[in-house]
Amino acid sequence: MTAQAPPTKDELVELLASYGDRPPGDVPDRVDSLELAWIIHSMEERYDVELDLDDVQLARMVTLDSVLDVLATALGGDPHDRPAAHR
Repeated sequence: MTAQAPPTKDELVELLASYGDRPPGDVPDRVDSLELAWIIHSMEERYDVELDLDDVQLARMVTLDSVLDVLATALGGDPHDRPAAHR
């Protein structure tokens, strides 16, 4: 698979805001299981890929930052645009 740029945090917040029909400012940092399923489905459609995430990767995806990190790895790129000290 060719590396693809993962979504940004702002894009992920917008996605979750549209899923929950709420303003982006109301999107919490923690991601519940239904939101995670929506994110994975949306990313598979957006990038036209099948994300084959294992149990360890899925278990890590509990905050926006950890979701972005796992998606970046799964899409063949680098973890998103946070400084390395914050990963």
